[in-house]
Amino acid sequence: MAYLLLFLIIVGIILNRLSKKYTLFGVTYQREISKKILEIGEDFHITTVIENRKLLPVTFLQIVERFPRGIEYKFKADQFKTVEFLYHTITMFLLPFQRIKRIYTAVAYRRGRYIFEDVSLIGGDLLGLNTFVRSIRYNQEIIVLPKSIDLERKLVPYGNYNGNLSVQRWIIDDPTMIIGVKEYTGLEPAKTIHWPSSLRAGNLMVKKFDFTLENTAMIILNVECDKPFWVDIKPDDIEECISITRGVMEKFESIGMPYGFATNSIMHGLPANRNIVYPSSGISHLESLLECLGRASYSISLTLEELLLKLNRHDINCSTYIIITPKVLDSYIEYINSLASELQEVILISLKDENLEFISDSVLKYTGRGSEYVYTIPQDNK
Repeated sequence: MAYLLLFLIIVGIILNRLSKKYTLFGVTYQREISKKILEIGEDFHITTVIENRKLLPVTFLQIVERFPRGIEYKFKADQFKTVEFLYHTITMFLLPFQRIKRIYTAVAYRRGRYIFEDVSLIGGDLLGLNTFVRSIRYNQEIIVLPKSIDLERKLVPYGNYNGNLSVQRWIIDDPTMIIGVKEYTGLEPAKTIHWPSSLRAGNLMVKKFDFTLENTAMIILNVECDKPFWVDIKPDDIEECISITRGVMEKFESIGMPYGFATNSIMHGLPANRNIVYPSSGISHLESLLECLGRASYSISLTLEELLLKLNRHDINCSTYIIITPKVLDSYIEYINSLASELQEVILISLKDENLEFISDSVLKYTGRGSEYVYTIPQDNK
């Protein structure tokens, strides 16, 4: 009996030393995210695979994943929240050559860029006397696009001289030529439906327009709310401007009119020279610009006045400028009025009517319809 006990003690010591030496050897962790670009409220999946690729079991394995805050995770496990991150902890026992796959569902309710970062693997020896830590570098991201706004319902003309001027007046200016028809996607306005072709095809068909190089638009997003910009940052107003910008882009895309994009917002994860995109059209162009909107921050790289001067230096030939801003600051007036004398058309969309009376009558001015847009944080993530 004593010999058996001694034998078991020796075997235990040997196994413990082996487990101590090879605790995390052959243990792998992989993580995949189902989607990179999402809409607000759209579900996505986080798939993790943990595998023990050796003959020895792992008696204690703890996985600590660092996820971004602002996302609702649909799992029940140990969670620890900080201002920026959520730490998700899983504890398990791994048999030899065992593979465990877990799929979590998550949803984002706020526009922005979210980074899924490092993972820590913590292993313990057979007797639980020692623990060992290995960090795995990850830098995966998802981009949540802004909410799209119905421009016809959201924007109202400013001033009586505009009369009953709808958004369609400037968003669908008369093109130079109709070059054919295409299938209706749901983005095109009803007035472009070509009924004879629709009857022949059995589906709704819309007119396909051709535009000259001179008939292009530059969409300018300003996120500066005050001077200096950090004095009074208004997230709700900026988010609304970003959503209106998306609506304008989708309108131009629906008619095939080339449009560019410029902003003074710092876009997370993109180089500074991406703040000006030359006019083009097509789904890939639209998707690229929507991703820029998803990455937009509340910090600025330059003022609106500097951005307008920069556009002039780039010598971009556009017939129309659409400026979207939380409000018109005093210093903007001179620059906007100057544009009105140089371009075929200037459209100004300001959420507030402040200083609009000082803007030239040749500028088409629109304001937001009330404060219906509220950018809230889900209760669980506050």
